[in-house]
Amino acid sequence: QQKQVFYTALYHAFLLPRSISENGRYRSPYNGQVCEGESFTDYSTWDTFRALHPLLVLLKPDLASHMVTGLLNGYDEGGWMPKWPNPGYTNCMMGTHSDAIIADAYVKGVRGFDEKKAAEAMLKNANVKGNHIAWGRLGIEDYNSLGYVPVDHYRESVARTMEFAYDDWCLARFFEAKGDTEKAREYDLRSQRFKNVLDAETKLVRARRSDGTWAAPSDYNISVWSGFNETGALNYRKNYTLFAPHDVPALIEFMGGNDAMAAFLDDIFDNGIYYVGDEFSMHAPYMYNLCGMPWKTQLRVYDIVNTYYLPQPSGLPGNDDCGQLSAWYLFSAMGFYPMCPGSTEYQLGIPCLPEIILHLPNGRDFRIVCENFGSGNCYVQSVTLNGKALERPAIEHADILRGGELRFSVADTPSETCFTSKSR
Repeated sequence: QQKQVFYTALYHAFLLPRSISENGRYRSPYNGQVCEGESFTDYSTWDTFRALHPLLVLLKPDLASHMVTGLLNGYDEGGWMPKWPNPGYTNCMMGTHSDAIIADAYVKGVRGFDEKKAAEAMLKNANVKGNHIAWGRLGIEDYNSLGYVPVDHYRESVARTMEFAYDDWCLARFFEAKGDTEKAREYDLRSQRFKNVLDAETKLVRARRSDGTWAAPSDYNISVWSGFNETGALNYRKNYTLFAPHDVPALIEFMGGNDAMAAFLDDIFDNGIYYVGDEFSMHAPYMYNLCGMPWKTQLRVYDIVNTYYLPQPSGLPGNDDCGQLSAWYLFSAMGFYPMCPGSTEYQLGIPCLPEIILHLPNGRDFRIVCENFGSGNCYVQSVTLNGKALERPAIEHADILRGGELRFSVADTPSETCFTSKSR
């Protein structure tokens, strides 16, 4: 049954985005012209930048490169990279996460696309007001002048601020990898703007007006999914507070330290506030690692994988969102997850299969072994990479590409010493 779930997820992960090219030509959905080259549609970028595109970078880097070219062709033909092409520009969700897709591919060594054009397109996202809500970052002018998107000017102001800050961090990583330290520094500073909507009074994100004052704590205007009552709004505020994957240490400091952050996460998981089908907090189980409590990451991941991913018609936790839920499962079942796309680091969880071998595009194999695999054995006791004990619950993209073996030993009781450096 677990193999059925795994390979079904792998199949789902390669359904979308889909090519609309034939024999090297396509009719552009952006300008209606027949163009040479390649184009893709159904990029559900708000969802898929989180795990699906990192999965393609790992397993099919050539395809990942072609998909970046497809985004840049959209920029050529319509003036902007699409946010959610279906088949052309559509208005859906906030942020410009094509930036994240490009940065994640680039820092992990994917090449073959026009880097100069990519830089130009991303900088336009970050600085130029679009004349339509289906492209660019709605609220970018206020974001750049005030340091946040104000609630009295735009809906979904908090979500926009959080996501723009993350996209800025992705630009910083792209320019850093290109050796442009000045641009990297500029966008690293901009990426800290998520702190401008962290409210010390409520210890949550909170909407702000253009004059700097806070909106009411019960303000529903966090995101379009904030719910229509006070409980729904509060729960979405809690989830969206976690969307700073590029600076979890700052979020931990805001919360009051490791124990406070872990208690906040416990509340979300134990009281049914977390839902793996809600993309903006999909990375939450892996945040315990940065609190020095990897055994809690292991338990949460194990429970989600084995409770919500099943070989039956209801065996996905909601809409697969163009392969994102399946990609979350694939990484988590393998024991590592790209908690922050744009980084080369993967956070470790726990493998949910006894053995997996990745046949990598470079001809090497990467083997993941779970010793003592069995029902209830949801805690890691030790991890070795090519025979060497790991000091912390993370590995690098380059570690995987070198090939070799990642070996986990698991049991049914938590271990606070599962890594050689002290967890806390």
